[in-house]
Amino acid sequence: MNPMRILIVDDDPDLLFLVAHGVKTLGANYQVSTASNATAALEKVQQQRVDLIVSDYMMPEMTGLDMLRAMRQIMPETKFILMTAHHDTNQVRDHIEDLELAGFIGKPFTMPDLLKVVNRVMAETEPRDDDTPSTSSEISKEDVLEQLKELRSQTGAHTVLLVSADGSPVHAVGNIDQDRVSRLASFVSNNFLAIIELASLFGDTDTIFRSSYYEGNKYNIYAYNINGDYFLAVVFGAGGKPGTVWFYAKQAATELASMLPSSENVLSHDDSVTLAEDFETLLGKTGGNH
Repeated sequence: MNPMRILIVDDDPDLLFLVAHGVKTLGANYQVSTASNATAALEKVQQQRVDLIVSDYMMPEMTGLDMLRAMRQIMPETKFILMTAHHDTNQVRDHIEDLELAGFIGKPFTMPDLLKVVNRVMAETEPRDDDTPSTSSEISKEDVLEQLKELRSQTGAHTVLLVSADGSPVHAVGNIDQDRVSRLASFVSNNFLAIIELASLFGDTDTIFRSSYYEGNKYNIYAYNINGDYFLAVVFGAGGKPGTVWFYAKQAATELASMLPSSENVLSHDDSVTLAEDFETLLGKTGGNH
């Protein structure tokens, strides 16, 4: 079954973060991406089909309704939910029938209220095949690259890299030349393997290392073990927020784990640690491995 793709659009970064996280919890088959304005959202739907768009109404340059009209020209079957301030509700109501709006919710709203609307709309939406036929390997490559691009956009990273366990770069997104890509890939892979070897010297052969974080003067590197056969690396500026990078990298790793093959023979992926514990570990031990 093809994934159900949901795009969240809002110029408020905090609300964008919260809504995207909330919608993501609704189902493993939901691929959630974000855009901070209508222009970026229009670019995304031109590159890949979207089943549902959840958008703010009042945004600079183009309102949510204006964006919806433009979207209808590109992808007429996409469902649309509008988030509005209460004083805009009457104006929005006048356009619901004309634009076939799937739903709207007034601000301020609670997350359960919004998720109830999303659930209702998605229950009415059947998964569709992509417009252009592709082999499973081509679809996988396209989806993997989309995840890396989305992660870079969400974190403002310099470079996002997918690495195989043997130290070979698989895909890279960002401003980095091929020689540095290869060196970074080798570094990420060797680091995870070296830490396991180091732990074994102390008789610890059971610990599973999920991530590592390096803090530098100009750039930081956050690396995540996807499934033992692939690693995800995010290179971001020293002024970036590690917590934000951690959150979106973990989301991307979960998505990538369902797309990438795994031999399940080394560095197994374990999600037994809770979200809060993992987050606390990251922020509590900067500048080294954990």
